[in-house]
Amino acid sequence: MRAISLTGMKLVLGLLVAALLGACGHAPGSSDSGIRGRAIVRPTCPLEPCPAPSGTPISAAFSVLKDGEVVTDVKADPRGRFSVRLGPGKYVLRGSNGVPFLKPVAVTVRPHVFTVLVLGFDSGIR
Repeated sequence: MRAISLTGMKLVLGLLVAALLGACGHAPGSSDSGIRGRAIVRPTCPLEPCPAPSGTPISAAFSVLKDGEVVTDVKADPRGRFSVRLGPGKYVLRGSNGVPFLKPVAVTVRPHVFTVLVLGFDSGIR
């Protein structure tokens, strides 16, 4: 078995710390900025006027993409509320291809601020 010198151990430890710190840059959960808001579904009835025109909260899921790559997946709570920490930058929120449907939503996250959104999912009711 080969022993590693103290200098070699310091080098390995230094590289490991640098890699871990570099990975923290824009990862979800590592920032004081991001997006938060409510997910709603509409329409909720097939006839107009609908008694709940503003939409009903929904525990829907969506993905957050940056440069076409999924950064994280998010699911709203039963009241439709969601929050995700993201580094500053431009993102696209995309729902699944099923029902309820969410058209892609472009979002710009600014430093030290949470962008507030109401995501309107389409129920498919007509």
